[in-house]
Amino acid sequence: MKSLRARLLLLLSVAITLAALVQAVAVFRNAMNEADAVFDYHLQQLALSLASGDMGLPGFGPNVSAGNDVDYVVQVWAPDGRRIYVSRPRSELPSQAVLGYTNVQVGGEQWRVYSMQAGGRTIQVGQSTATRQALALGFALRSIWPMAVMAPLLLLAVAWVVRRSLRPLSDLSRELQNRAATSFDPLDPHPVVSEMQPVVRAMNGLFSRTRQAFDAQRMFVADAAHELRSPLAALKVQVQMLGRAHDEAQRGVALARLESGIDRASHLVEQLLQLARNESGAEEALGPVSLLDTARLALSDTAELALVRGVDAGLEDAEDCTVLAPASGLRILVRNLVDNALRYTPSGGRVDVRVRCEMQPGQPTPQRMALLEVDDSGPGIPPEDRERVFDRFYRRDGSPAGGSGLGLAIVRSVAERCGACIQLGTSPLGGLRVRVIFAPSPPPHPH
Repeated sequence: MKSLRARLLLLLSVAITLAALVQAVAVFRNAMNEADAVFDYHLQQLALSLASGDMGLPGFGPNVSAGNDVDYVVQVWAPDGRRIYVSRPRSELPSQAVLGYTNVQVGGEQWRVYSMQAGGRTIQVGQSTATRQALALGFALRSIWPMAVMAPLLLLAVAWVVRRSLRPLSDLSRELQNRAATSFDPLDPHPVVSEMQPVVRAMNGLFSRTRQAFDAQRMFVADAAHELRSPLAALKVQVQMLGRAHDEAQRGVALARLESGIDRASHLVEQLLQLARNESGAEEALGPVSLLDTARLALSDTAELALVRGVDAGLEDAEDCTVLAPASGLRILVRNLVDNALRYTPSGGRVDVRVRCEMQPGQPTPQRMALLEVDDSGPGIPPEDRERVFDRFYRRDGSPAGGSGLGLAIVRSVAERCGACIQLGTSPLGGLRVRVIFAPSPPPHPH
């Protein structure tokens, strides 16, 4: 049962019904027991009243009867065993009396009898058990009928309370149903009950994050459309130049330019797809990954670019460290850093990649941190531009051709998923140093 209202109504109705039944049974049993005790008390009091009276008064005698329309039977025995009074001759009690209360069989019917001796006489007062039970049942039923009336009224009251209590939830549901898909305005938490206010605050937080993601996606689409317009226009021009070529030499030049333009457009599209995947959270879950193995794979991926550019790229301080990160995302991060360093380093330059572990200072329990450093001998980045280079499509003046301005934006996106910190500084090689500091790492990744 997924309906909260139906679940509350069912559970509360069952609880009220069970409570009413238990109470009714308890009241019924108590009423029956109390009635039985009262009837026994009446037997005793009647016998005592007879014992204190004068048996010689008119109305007492062996042949005098009180009729058959009374519930009690009274017998009085003389000391010599002679019965001197009986109220209902047709319902005579046994001649042998057991003092006190006892149950006897009279004419095939069960009777409750109280016997006592007073002044040498034996007095017996009896009452039919069936009569006692009928009277007790009527008394018990009169005791429980208010509960039979109140239980349905209480169920109606519970239904009304549940419906009224859940009205703010229904109002909130209608408000959300009537909202436009692009409306991320926060909900007002004050009209709802206090138990629902954490839910409303959480939804407002979700709206805020969705608005940010929506705005970022909209900016991304706009920026991507703007950035793709220029390469596509250039490709169109180069195709036209290829079609207008008059000889093989012109055709070769146009073909080379077209191939270069296609490479740049492919690189831009690949970077855009990487950025979109990282920011959409579609990457795989975090897991232990060897940072050293990832750095080796990144250098292997960019080996052809390093050869073409004439740059010496390799690992320097190689220490195995394990970090919690998405495997493919971490590979993209390291590859983009190395690719960026290779593109900005002039021919004959150098790119060094370092992977090492350091103990985290200032902690009660020492913890290992994984560090990734990429140094190049390129022009570097001035301090005033080091924050802007993480923006999408931002390219500094004098940047080499073929870049997309997305490399460091992708690096920051992956680093945020890993909980890593990125620092830009000046490299000992004269260019840029990028340092990525990962959170305290688990034990080294097994090979």
